[in-house]
Amino acid sequence: MFAWNPAHSRPFSLSSSLLLPTALAFVLIGCGPTVTRPPARPAASTGPLVLELINPQINRIERAPGDPEEHGTLGLMYEANQMWGPATQSFSNAADIDPANPIWTVHLYVSRKSLGETTGEWQRLEALVDRFAANPPFLYILGQERLANGEIGAAQQAFEKCLRIAPGEPATLVALSELMNLTGNPQQALQLAQQALVKAPGHPTVLNARGLALRALGRSDDAKSDLQAGLNATKLSFPDEGLRRLSGYFAAPQMIISHSADLIEAGYPARAEGLLHKVLLSKPGDKDALNNLALALKNLSRPEEALTQLREALKTDPDYFPTLVNITDLLLTLNRPEEALTHAQKSVEIDGENALAHRQLGMSLIRVRNFPAALISFENSLSLQPGIFACHAAASEAALASGNLEAATNHLSEASKLRPNFLPAQVNLVHLLIRQGQLDEADRRLKDLFDRLGDHPEVVKAYDALLRARSSGGGNR
Repeated sequence: MFAWNPAHSRPFSLSSSLLLPTALAFVLIGCGPTVTRPPARPAASTGPLVLELINPQINRIERAPGDPEEHGTLGLMYEANQMWGPATQSFSNAADIDPANPIWTVHLYVSRKSLGETTGEWQRLEALVDRFAANPPFLYILGQERLANGEIGAAQQAFEKCLRIAPGEPATLVALSELMNLTGNPQQALQLAQQALVKAPGHPTVLNARGLALRALGRSDDAKSDLQAGLNATKLSFPDEGLRRLSGYFAAPQMIISHSADLIEAGYPARAEGLLHKVLLSKPGDKDALNNLALALKNLSRPEEALTQLREALKTDPDYFPTLVNITDLLLTLNRPEEALTHAQKSVEIDGENALAHRQLGMSLIRVRNFPAALISFENSLSLQPGIFACHAAASEAALASGNLEAATNHLSEASKLRPNFLPAQVNLVHLLIRQGQLDEADRRLKDLFDRLGDHPEVVKAYDALLRARSSGGGNR
């Protein structure tokens, strides 16, 4: 908690000893008016779950209207639920009462930007530089604002100072990486993005930064998968005490649903399940809540319960693409490919430009042993989203089962490029090359595998197969 220090007016000049008790009283209790603010109130249309969260906080502010921590906490509650108008007012109240606390200044900036109130923000932040010169979250938003206003050198100074105070922070590393790209230093941009990946492995924003650097270096093929993963990625936020508290204040149904997805991804499906049941009490039949609940239940090894939730979601909206994708995936997990195929076909009908829909259709078709149709679906998927290892591997399997050795070899060759250290793909490709009579290419790949892995049993088996092919008169075609 941040203690509230009442504001003091100018010192009094006392000329009479008779006034000493009064002066002492001023010293003890503080003099001058206390800064107070009424609580920021929500819109009339605010839902019951949010009101349940904020009404007690509003009551606390009414009892202590001069407490900046209470106003700031209300602001965080509004921010967590993307209610930017009252969030802005709450943080403004907190910053007015306690201008020395950087948390309220930083979150006032975030809420104003989210509300679209950008006029004067740069000047406001610059006026506070001396006060918050050692605060990393403030330096980060200062750098962002300077960059947005074309002050490249000043932005770099802010980011570099931020990084010195808080080394290794991914948000700052990504910001500097993007700035280095802007200034024509892609090699440095790449190094910064790779540093960010150490603390934020797989994060879309960080992958996007690395992809931009690779592309600027002329390595477009290497950049492709990173840029695809980082498509539509949002800027990273610099973590501060306020940001760390936000997840405890999610109350709007959509925010809880989004938070539940994060919990599931982080390995806490049981916590997600509890939150989603709360949403469904407030909004029965919510298709997004039902989908995430199904994912949580699947992660808790309760697939039949998950299937029940997805069927409920289909009742709400039988053409909702995420439900069709999730139920297809679950039915494949439950080894019910015929049912999965029905939903996969509908997914493709609804969104024929979606690579995942075609990939799931291919997986369903391969499970019902329609290999030629599966190959077509996988190739449709790859035409929409190239460079997916699992799709190339499955396409190779479908092609091989269809007797199309050339397509099987081509797809497995692409898969081996995407994961050069995945031994099954490398060894299976050697066997396919041998079957096609491409013995020199098989020999070249085996030499590379021996160099990297030594006498691995699978590599030795492939080598024995090559020797048998040579002894039987096989050759290149």
